[in-house]
Amino acid sequence: MSKISWNIIVPVKLPIDLKGVKPGELPGHLLRPARGEGGKPCGQLHWLAAAAWSAMCEAAEKDGVILKPVSAGDTYRTIKMQLTAFLSRYQKEPIAGAQTRTYEGVKWYKKDPKLASLAAPGTSQHNLGIAVDVHTASEPKRLSWLVANVRRFGFSWEVVPEEPWHLRFTEGLDIPAEVKAYMEKNNIEVPAAAPSRAAPTVNLNVASPISTSKKNEFKELQEALKSKGFYNGEVDGTASAELDAAIKAFKIANKLKNDSVVGPKVKELLGLK
Repeated sequence: MSKISWNIIVPVKLPIDLKGVKPGELPGHLLRPARGEGGKPCGQLHWLAAAAWSAMCEAAEKDGVILKPVSAGDTYRTIKMQLTAFLSRYQKEPIAGAQTRTYEGVKWYKKDPKLASLAAPGTSQHNLGIAVDVHTASEPKRLSWLVANVRRFGFSWEVVPEEPWHLRFTEGLDIPAEVKAYMEKNNIEVPAAAPSRAAPTVNLNVASPISTSKKNEFKELQEALKSKGFYNGEVDGTASAELDAAIKAFKIANKLKNDSVVGPKVKELLGLK
């Protein structure tokens, strides 16, 4: 595959609901599970990018091509996740000839040229939930399929040919026809506005109740949801709109009722007692 034949780079138009949202701090109601192999969740994406990604994965599977993220950390990344990865690859101490990034007004140097490049925290499109790194994207059959089809689903590359794995959803609210059809078939709608944090809607007292007085049980729930890529907030043992949204997203991903009730099946799937 020549460099020119897949030089598909399109400027990003952000979904309007990302206006004013700090990168790496997306509210839970804007995130949905990212589709992994076999339809299992693998990380999260902005709800529109998640729908487009799922539609593309489904189409690829019909053609005998499996698409999946490299890992849950290669979908939406919080600032903390991006910073952890950044510090593992870049340092403040100068290195002659090294690639550099600017973070918080300071120049950082890539520790090893063999390491993959990484955006500074807050500047990556992973922090906006619209980017996904594709597992083994350079495999010839997979890359050929992507080159022929990414634009049908609103994706394009950012850097070619060095990063064949890194795709971004570029279309904002100009949703491609095939993505619209997928959304209609799966009843995917624009998410409601986030509930007020002053009046959280977490409903953990309906089935197998977890009392708000038992902070350790809340922490276990937060940790379990975080480990599966559904919760990005603080593990502090308190109810919040973000926790509410994470529970709902987890239940939807597992084909359970769209609410925030934590019943026996949810506990079982999360490995909670």
